[in-house]
Amino acid sequence: MPFRFIHTADWQLGRPFAQFEPELAAQLSSARLGIIERIANAAHAEDVEHVLVAGDVWDTASPSDRLLRQPLDLMRDADTLTWWLLPGNHDPSEPYGLWDRLKLMGLPANVRPLMDSTPIEITDHATLLPAPWTSKAPGRDLTAGFASVSTRSDMLRIGLAHGGTCGFFDQSPQSAAIAENRAIEAGLDYLALGDWHGLQQVDQYTWYAGTPEPDRFPSNDPGSVLVVELKAGAAPVVKPVRTASYTWTRDRLDCRDGIDLCAEVTELFDAHGPRHRHLSRLELYGALRLDERMRFLSFLEQERQSLAHLRLKADALLCLADADALDEIDREGTLRDAAANILAKMEDISLSKDERATARRALDYLAAFAAG
Repeated sequence: MPFRFIHTADWQLGRPFAQFEPELAAQLSSARLGIIERIANAAHAEDVEHVLVAGDVWDTASPSDRLLRQPLDLMRDADTLTWWLLPGNHDPSEPYGLWDRLKLMGLPANVRPLMDSTPIEITDHATLLPAPWTSKAPGRDLTAGFASVSTRSDMLRIGLAHGGTCGFFDQSPQSAAIAENRAIEAGLDYLALGDWHGLQQVDQYTWYAGTPEPDRFPSNDPGSVLVVELKAGAAPVVKPVRTASYTWTRDRLDCRDGIDLCAEVTELFDAHGPRHRHLSRLELYGALRLDERMRFLSFLEQERQSLAHLRLKADALLCLADADALDEIDREGTLRDAAANILAKMEDISLSKDERATARRALDYLAAFAAG
């Protein structure tokens, strides 16, 4: 019989999102707690009974008692599921740490912390090989022992680990880098990994599920869990299922005169679901006349209010300013003189790129001041 389960990772419950205003930060933190219910709903829809969390369940090794208890209550309420929780680099299983605190609180019967590397038969035909972090800097590949674990010939072998694989990406501490061929070398039917916050297939048997709720402006497709089906002697069948409540996008708009930029950006913002749950990093490129540039930036400031967050990067949007454009600021006097001096700096090739960009921003501010 096939064995089906959900592979997820990098919940990082309690992440503070301090870079945002307090109201949005609280909403994003709440959305992370809400992933437990959304994963439970996905599990019920997919008719699976096991959820494997490949590390970084919590964002910190010392969360509050409330931040420990509330997720336990949510997992307990999803009592048709067994939740297998692996300590990662953010929440390692250190002596007297959060995992010992969990046990003192009284774990629900369906919540199974994996605090050591002891193999566990999670069904009659599937063995789980966990590789928990027991310190912030383990100094070794925690999956190295998988190959030496013997199991019955009819048992599926599932590895559960956290960290970067050698040759895939270098964002994990190198002391815990995972051998690139670990799944094949250890005879695994599937290696479930965490730490890379996006969805990624490393090889036929090795996957990163990514974080189920995005937490940064991505280029790596976060916001899903993986529904995995294993059969002896067959390659895994892996299906992503979206679980994100907020959408984070890295958007680019190439600007030039003659394009209805307001319509373009409206279409861009509307393409990602409800705006109040959309965080956009919008990068502007190209060149616009000063008056058109100011009108467009003013429009973006209005649109900002409908989004959860807009991070605007306009340094690469060139300003085409001439005498007529400067007339938009003032025809003579102090403001016109200041604008002309700034324009000269913008066009001075002896200045650095950053200095010319600073001058361009200064002209924006001056134009906005004059318009106000």
